[in-house]
Amino acid sequence: TPENRNEPGIRFATMHRVKGLEFDHIIIAGTNDGVVPLKQALVDDNPFEYAESEKRERSLLYVAATRAKHTVLITTSGTPSSFLVKD
Repeated sequence: TPENRNEPGIRFATMHRVKGLEFDHIIIAGTNDGVVPLKQALVDDNPFEYAESEKRERSLLYVAATRAKHTVLITTSGTPSSFLVKD
């Protein structure tokens, strides 16, 4: 059956799927090193391509986090994503 977004409830989705949608609350779970950014998504053939692929991955996390109208909770276990660690 099609999803009725007007009904309250919990929705599970990938960061790619939430693009363009809004939710009251967002939980981004498992934001660990090697997962965000996804190792397989990083193109390491040359420095320019690597920087561009890393930028796409960072943008994906940003878009997912900004889908929340009220609160965002980002969780990690083990080594957190380099995107969450302030240099």
